[in-house]
Amino acid sequence: MNLLIFAVTGILLLLLFRMLNRISKALIKKKLYRSGTMSLLPLVELISWVAYAFWGIYVVFYGHIYYDFIVGIMATLIIFGLAWFVFRDFLAGVLVKIEQAIDVGKLIKTPFAEGRIIRMGTLSLEIANEAGETIKIPYSRLSKESIMIPPDDEDSLPYQFQIGLHKDQSPIKIREMVLAELIAMPWIISPTPVVNVLKTKQGGWELQVRYHTYLRNQTVTVEKKIRELVDEDLSAKG
Repeated sequence: MNLLIFAVTGILLLLLFRMLNRISKALIKKKLYRSGTMSLLPLVELISWVAYAFWGIYVVFYGHIYYDFIVGIMATLIIFGLAWFVFRDFLAGVLVKIEQAIDVGKLIKTPFAEGRIIRMGTLSLEIANEAGETIKIPYSRLSKESIMIPPDDEDSLPYQFQIGLHKDQSPIKIREMVLAELIAMPWIISPTPVVNVLKTKQGGWELQVRYHTYLRNQTVTVEKKIRELVDEDLSAKG
């Protein structure tokens, strides 16, 4: 009878968290709240399953001669399991940093993602791919896969272009707007972009834009977006 109660409770607990997961995705519309809820649910589920395990031991084995021993073994396994879950990425990160010649700014290729490293954290590293997307990779996963490090190329060299301004546009205002847009773009790396206002031979104004990107082909995307931004400002005045 006790085993039946234990099994039924486990099934109900499993169904409960599957239902909560679906309800959270369907009913919580705001991205901030949904992200927080989806991050909290796994922790609540983990705590619930640990409590369920100890409750099950009590229900099934209470009064047994080896009850205390079983509880001790279960507690030890849970502690070691949680410790491994928490520290595995940290330990894998130490090994990856020792064995692999990788650092921020390096281009790496793995079987599941490739891009330039923008951050090496304690538990994971972050790379930016050609689309400008940021990908976070846990060290524990990275340590199990092969890592290719292509030879250094000219991706880190600066890129520069000029864009003419209409007479109705304010050069200083456009310069500040373009510089703010460049700094906010995910493709841009240090040093800080430079935007200069130059006088043309015809008496007009133009912007000279200079910046660095993670990958060489991202320079085209950045230039296109800056030109669109300037064109949108002109259209708004019309």
